[in-house]
Amino acid sequence: MTDNPATDGSRNDGVSVEDNISASASAFPGADALLRELAGSEFPVSTDVIERLRGIYGHLAGVSPDDPEFERYLREDVIEHETFDRADAIDISDSVLDVSARHKNDLALLPAFFIAFEWFHRCEFDAERRLRYWGRFVPLMNVCLGEFSLYQYALSMFHLYGGDEPRAEQAARRALDIAPDHIGFLNTYTEQILDRVERELISSGRQMPEDDDIAALNGLLAAFDKRPREGWHPIFHVSYGRILACLGRYGEAQREFSQAVDIENARYNAWRESLGGNGDSAGDGTDGSAGGGRTIKESTYVTEMNEIFDARNTCNMLSNMRSLSSVIDDAQSAQRERAHELDDKMDELGRRFDNERIDMLEFIGFFAGIISFVIASIQLGDGLAFPTRALMVLILMGSLLVAFGAFSTLLESGRATDPREPKRGRVFGIRAGLAVVIVIGLVVIVAAMLLYLVIR
Repeated sequence: MTDNPATDGSRNDGVSVEDNISASASAFPGADALLRELAGSEFPVSTDVIERLRGIYGHLAGVSPDDPEFERYLREDVIEHETFDRADAIDISDSVLDVSARHKNDLALLPAFFIAFEWFHRCEFDAERRLRYWGRFVPLMNVCLGEFSLYQYALSMFHLYGGDEPRAEQAARRALDIAPDHIGFLNTYTEQILDRVERELISSGRQMPEDDDIAALNGLLAAFDKRPREGWHPIFHVSYGRILACLGRYGEAQREFSQAVDIENARYNAWRESLGGNGDSAGDGTDGSAGGGRTIKESTYVTEMNEIFDARNTCNMLSNMRSLSSVIDDAQSAQRERAHELDDKMDELGRRFDNERIDMLEFIGFFAGIISFVIASIQLGDGLAFPTRALMVLILMGSLLVAFGAFSTLLESGRATDPREPKRGRVFGIRAGLAVVIVIGLVVIVAAMLLYLVIR
């Protein structure tokens, strides 16, 4: 996680802290009263620190706390310029906490709080120690500063480093709701969403996020698109690219990452050139803190470059997973089709076997009927006149046809039919040929009976 720059990262030609030491803080509402309380609190801040704070308040007079310049000035022109050291940050945090009960929703409390917070954020490289210092005052200031977007951003970072991602996301969302035009807070909230979505995609192996997450990502993409891209901080390009990667637009995402690398290198090279080409004049850090701004700048450069490459690697992983998933899906689809074809063939073979068995029984019944007809015809000849004998044979033949048709109909009830055309060749559910046989048998019987009555 980067330091989430709140502006485009470019340095404005603002007044430096040193130029403001003698400036009055009276233009900043409540600043003079707060500084007097900080100097006289149970954990008093030194006069030297008070004077430096006075210059900072003088510079921020008239700047809205929701303006990205407010946060940029404190981060870049104060913290990165080594205006305070660790002891100063601890004194400020303790004193701010001591007087906070009398300054609920007081804007004057916000710069002093954020200076202490951001010093540990930017200058304390031991994550465990940073979280321990933050825990002494950051969550306790919610009652006094909870209505300010910059505090919600700080609270989000505190929860994030503490491993409480749901509360971190909630605080980041709150900061963005308070200051919707602040691109830095938009980026912070976006990173919270992306961390969760990327983990879910990688762990589940899905090609695309859930519908709710897709809608959220498209909303974030639209929010970034509303802001001019000129002067974007490299990390904003990274977040934009990560959104594209989660939405499956990998080529566009890689272009954003490449642009982030170019901008980051250009910023770093420009900083080194401003120091004479090697940055030696920046000094060194000791005891885990930054020194002269050099350690902070170089650490920030390394951290942000690592984040860019991590995002690029994640994009490649998602792309490869999607390609692999597509290949697997195609193979599974082909396997399902082959299995379906095999099932169809097995069903067809089963139907053929059943039908052949029924045909065999019908043939047996047919030949048995012929034999019975021949034997019965011979036996009916004794003692009868020829016309009567002929009519009896016709009646017997008709009866055999009806019996054969009925017998075959019973067998046909178990015949397998084509599921695509189950009624083909059937009349009232009976095969048309059998229906004809039964009808012919009945006609023969009726005709023979009528002829018998006529002859008699």
